[in-house]
Amino acid sequence: MMIAAFARAARVLPERPQAGEWLATARRAARFVFDHLWDGSSGVLLRRYRDGDASGIEGYAEDYASLIWGVIELFQADGDPVWLSWARDLQAQQDARFWDAAEGGWFSTTGRDPSVLLRLKEDYDGAEPSASSVSVLNLLALSHLTGDDEARTKVERTLGRFGERAGRAARVIPMMLAGLSTWHAAPTQVVVLGAEGDAKPLWAEAARHYAPFALMLPVTPGETQRALAAAMPFIGPMRQKDGLATAFVCRDFACREPVTSAGALAAQLAPG
Repeated sequence: MMIAAFARAARVLPERPQAGEWLATARRAARFVFDHLWDGSSGVLLRRYRDGDASGIEGYAEDYASLIWGVIELFQADGDPVWLSWARDLQAQQDARFWDAAEGGWFSTTGRDPSVLLRLKEDYDGAEPSASSVSVLNLLALSHLTGDDEARTKVERTLGRFGERAGRAARVIPMMLAGLSTWHAAPTQVVVLGAEGDAKPLWAEAARHYAPFALMLPVTPGETQRALAAAMPFIGPMRQKDGLATAFVCRDFACREPVTSAGALAAQLAPG
């Protein structure tokens, strides 16, 4: 969750002097996990590291979910295609190990340990939200980025587990209800296309607006844009207007007229 916190702080407070340091901290943490606690060949995420040793304890569903949350936030902060690719790989592994195909939601454990007689699913969103609640928001973000219909199906089935009980259980599943709100909101993407320095005024304007259901995407033209377009085809045709950093406000992958000024972007992001 530290990765998510620092990456989001850098994204929503880009004009603070500490924003660059926050983003660098999130990147270092993510790279450490990638280098020392993640085995891409087996898809195993380990959950502890000490004195150079990370072996012994494989991650639980909550470890995968929390890391995916952080990586998605980091992707929104710096637009590096590596983070989106890793988030998708992590999600695929979490689903393969913990997804309950019969009832929906994610078990806490894989079920491979014979000493664990009963696989449980945690629903309570306490000091740490449950793996299923975080995963609902993760999959909604990934579906709003890539149009992944299977991700939306998993979200729908997980939310459907609660049915009429959701209202009565509101106090104990607040994160899940945040996912329910996101499910009913229109998918929104705000893309700022341009080099980092040129795009800063538009990025700062986007950060000033409270848009809890929007995904913010900084995109650098050229090779980075082409790499992102492989997973997010709606980004491929975007072009800078008059050679300037350009913002696109999109809903369900349909974009409004591109704008190049903070004022014009503010008008498109205004409620109503």
